[in-house]
Amino acid sequence: MMTNNTITVASLNARGLGNNAKRREIFNWLRSKKYSIYMLPEVHCSQENSHLWAAEWGYKSLFSSFSSSKAGVSILFNNNFDLQIMKTYIDDSGRFILCDLKTNGKIITLTNIYAPNEDDPAFFKNLFDHLHLLDVWKDKKGGLPKTHHKAQKTILEICDNLDLVDAWRILNPEERRYTWRQTQPTVHCRLDFFLTSQSLLGSITSANILPGFKTDHSMITLNISLHSNPRGPGFWKLNTSLLADKDYIDLMRLTIHETQNEYENDESINPALLWDMNKLKIREKSLSFAAAKKRKTLYKQHELEEKIALLEKELEQPTAVSKTQETNKTEQLELFKSQLEEIMIIKVRTQGAILRSKIKWYNEGEKKHQIFSKS
Repeated sequence: MMTNNTITVASLNARGLGNNAKRREIFNWLRSKKYSIYMLPEVHCSQENSHLWAAEWGYKSLFSSFSSSKAGVSILFNNNFDLQIMKTYIDDSGRFILCDLKTNGKIITLTNIYAPNEDDPAFFKNLFDHLHLLDVWKDKKGGLPKTHHKAQKTILEICDNLDLVDAWRILNPEERRYTWRQTQPTVHCRLDFFLTSQSLLGSITSANILPGFKTDHSMITLNISLHSNPRGPGFWKLNTSLLADKDYIDLMRLTIHETQNEYENDESINPALLWDMNKLKIREKSLSFAAAKKRKTLYKQHELEEKIALLEKELEQPTAVSKTQETNKTEQLELFKSQLEEIMIIKVRTQGAILRSKIKWYNEGEKKHQIFSKS
């Protein structure tokens, strides 16, 4: 999230965003986090749909498109900080994006990479970044204690030449945390990470591993300290999804009724002024209602995310637990993830985003106009 002096970069492997409902839910979930920059590998985006996805995101975005069934990476920018994209290089095989970004007088080079799951050092020599910088004793639990040694050797050499470091591991030298997991057989790996320059390391205030959403990968985040002026509050817009909420409709009817009664006998209030007073009261009550609803739903969301993070951390610990305990915790983890996906805030935000969207094509195609709907 953007504060006065910090931007936050987050990365999440969403394991494909071709499904319309999943993509919109993930976009809205990411917006709810209010981070500055999102790195999404393995989005499965093609050239044909990248423009639609960019419109659905609503802010600046970059896509390296290849196929609707594999690869593809994206960088999504939030509108909560000022930025200028200076230069980009986008791989045509959907494997990486290079971007020079200017913000608050500083130029930062971003690289989002989805490397092939092969021991191919040539890929990294061609690129100069990412994947399987894995200490198998600290960054893996279960499975065979091995990694892609040739690719790892090349990456370590490149990191040494370019003065790059694994930010999370530097800040957490002995901790065992993982970003990907499977249950059959049980394997945990830290596959997702940020490589940053040594010169930037002093500006990094924190690096975290947090629960993901609709994926078997965790989200990773990086806080980078800057110096900037805070953004203003902007203009208020009604979230039109509230119009589907019966409690909100009842509150608005009551508000209008009370305002009418309050000024009914006031001769100094003409119809135009009474209309303005109604709008003022509606805005006031709408802000209060929306804030209360947001607090309630966010509390549910944060509570579930904390439970998911705690269970993931317990399952990742090297201490021995019985198979029954592990199975119970895994089932509980899946239940909490399912509940997180089902909470109403995601559905409400998805509907609201579609209603407020500037694009006309948002599902499988154009909607029929009323003129052409009648036969």
